[in-house]
Amino acid sequence: MKIFNSLTQKLEEFKPLNNNRVTIYVCGITPYDTTHLGHAFTYISFDALIRYLKFKGFNVIYTQNVTDINDRDKDILQRAKEQNISWQKLSEFWTEKFLSDMKCLNWISPTNYLKASENIPAMLNLIQKLLDNSLGYIVNGSVYLDISKVSGYGKLSKLFDREKMIKVAKDFEEDLENPDKRNPLDITLWRASKPNDPKHIPSFAFDSKGLARHVSEALQAGRPGWHIECSAMSISTLGEQIDIHGGGSDLKFPHHEAEIAQSEGATGKIPFAKYWLHTGTVGYRGQKMSKSKGNLVMVSDLLKKYSQNAIRWLILSHHWHEDWEFKEEDLARAQKNVELVENLNLHLRGGGIKEFTRLMDNNLDTPKTLEYLLNLVEQNSKVELKKLYNILGFI
Repeated sequence: MKIFNSLTQKLEEFKPLNNNRVTIYVCGITPYDTTHLGHAFTYISFDALIRYLKFKGFNVIYTQNVTDINDRDKDILQRAKEQNISWQKLSEFWTEKFLSDMKCLNWISPTNYLKASENIPAMLNLIQKLLDNSLGYIVNGSVYLDISKVSGYGKLSKLFDREKMIKVAKDFEEDLENPDKRNPLDITLWRASKPNDPKHIPSFAFDSKGLARHVSEALQAGRPGWHIECSAMSISTLGEQIDIHGGGSDLKFPHHEAEIAQSEGATGKIPFAKYWLHTGTVGYRGQKMSKSKGNLVMVSDLLKKYSQNAIRWLILSHHWHEDWEFKEEDLARAQKNVELVENLNLHLRGGGIKEFTRLMDNNLDTPKTLEYLLNLVEQNSKVELKKLYNILGFI
């Protein structure tokens, strides 16, 4: 099996670090305004990968997070303030909405599904290691990672130019103008609370037991940085090195780049993730689908008109690594294709697995695999069509 690795920019043979065991971490949602088709594309693409790895006999351990809290004042905290509810209630509502929508698409739940707010001790332990390794520094109770001490920073995103990094980081609303930072691009690991913080901004106190003296004495109550959250939850559940780290392509920088710097800097283990897989973006009406542009296509709305298998077919008809644009006529066509397969007498058996695996082994080529299924329908070929259909996650 070969897969495209964003880190090396090459199609590589997939070889797990530990024989038959495969560890996978995929960055999860910030729980508000979910679940749109862009979310579904990422998580169903990885769902297809996980199903296929299990079909091939691997033992898959899969962790996904919920970013219900981070160092930013906007996104979930701002939305909760606007709706006059707590961030906890907003997070709970949209997380349940996401899980319900994904269940409708026959998504396999992760082995570990973690809320950031419930895993702060793991984050503090990782921050301690970065400080012990002289990679982090403390100013006014907050902690930052000094990227000037990180070898190869930019190796995943291929952004080695400082100005380009700043431009992309600005789009992600990184705290570039923070006067406490030595370098605008330094990574916020812990954001200390301030006396004048608005009431809706949460602050997490922590037990200093087990923390190094210079951490326990200098750190103040506050919030973890967005980037350290994923490093900590990955390491605490999957180990210091993992096989696959995934997410949307827009997360390469600064988020995934920061994860590499933090994880490798704390543990000394290189690489943190052997394979980096990034799904393409989904567009609608000529622009990338996003909350800020207001062009979201919600899965729950699509389910009112189309079957869950049709939506899944639409998603898998696009290669996981490529950008694409949603058009409703394509979903209508997917519905017809699903009906063609499902209306065929599927009590068939034969030798279709070989061609199926050949296609899927080639960078998880689900579009060509679906074409193969349709060819089998047209030929009324006596192969294990039902089995192949189920392996891809169709109900």
